[in-house]
This record gives sequence, C-alpha cells and structure tokens, in this order.
Amino acid sequence: MDAQGETEGAAKRRGPKAARAARFGCLALLAAPFLLVAGGIAAYLIARAIPEDYPEAEPETVARRITGTSAEVARMLDLGGPDAAGWGRQWRRSGPGVDVGPGYCHADGMENWLEKPVPGAFFLAHAWKVANVSEAEAEPALRRTAAYLRRHGWHITDSSHDNTHRYLNAERNGDEVDLTWTEVSADGSGPLEGRTSSPCTYDPTPHGDLPAI
Repeated sequence: MDAQGETEGAAKRRGPKAARAARFGCLALLAAPFLLVAGGIAAYLIARAIPEDYPEAEPETVARRITGTSAEVARMLDLGGPDAAGWGRQWRRSGPGVDVGPGYCHADGMENWLEKPVPGAFFLAHAWKVANVSEAEAEPALRRTAAYLRRHGWHITDSSHDNTHRYLNAERNGDEVDLTWTEVSADGSGPLEGRTSSPCTYDPTPHGDLPAI
C-alpha cells in the first residue's frame, strides 16, 4: 500500500473514534450544569445537617450582659444622655432612644443562599444615643473609652475619623461595641450613637420564633 493509501486508512480508523470523542464531549458539556447544581444541593444539605457552633444562654442573661456593657461605655464617655442606672438589670424596651430587641441569625456559608434563619438562635442589640455632642467632646470621649475597653480585654477592630465623623468598634468574646459620632448641625455638633450587640446564641428553652425580649 502506498503512502497515500496508508494515510487514508488511518484517517478512516480515526473517524469513528473522533466522532465518539465529540459525542462524549457534548454529553459532558450538557451534564456539567446538572452536576454543578447537584453538587451545590449536596453541599447545602450537608451544611444544614451540621449545627452552627453558637454558645447557649438564656436571652435575659444576654440582655443584662449587653446592657451592662452599654452602661460601662456610657459612664466612660461621660457625656450625659440616657439614664443608664437600670442598664445591666433590665431587658425590655425602656423609653425613647433605648432598645433591646432580638434578631434572626443566619448561617454562614452556602446556607445564606436561601437566607433561612437558624432555628432556636437569636442575637440581641442595645441601641442608645447622646444628642448634641460637639467634636471637642466626642474626640477625647472616644479615646478615653477605647483605652478603657482595651484595659478590660476588648479588641479595638476599628477606630476611624474624618472631618465630620468618628467611629469606634470593639469586640470581646463575640460581643461588639459600636460608637459613632456624626456632625450634623451648623454649630459642629451631632449625635453620638452607641450600640452593643451579642453574638448569635442558642436559646436553651425556645418559646417560639424569637425570644420574647
């Protein structure tokens, strides 16, 4: 057989193999999205089967802890504002500008795709503010509070400022303190807003969707 015949024979032998390879390639391309979806569903189901690693505590205990932190911070700021005398002992709404309320906890990772709250889990936040604070008052008050928090085991995660804004964030054992001052008035004053929050926590005796705080 001459060289041309050998070439044609080889091409004929390769033909069926190439066609099969092309068909398999097309099938793989068609199957890829389904496999990706199936893999995502499997990963989601596995994640849902593993409980979130949240601490467990009675909601009232958490509320007293975070309002107690708010009281410490308010005393250290020494700017007046809401009466903090009952903070650390109360856990219900207590007048304008002061709020303790539960929120939903959502799982980390792929479960967030469906935004499903974690059953039996909650977090609490205590919000308050001091009105009409000048920059000259806010600046040293925030520095003083940051130093106090550091001495008591808090980690300062953010301490930023610009011409009309001051911000302080601190964390300890999952709890957070946020302090924000913003200039809003022509005289250079503005509110200093405080917020203390807990990490996500399991209610050991759940009575419904969220604890009755």
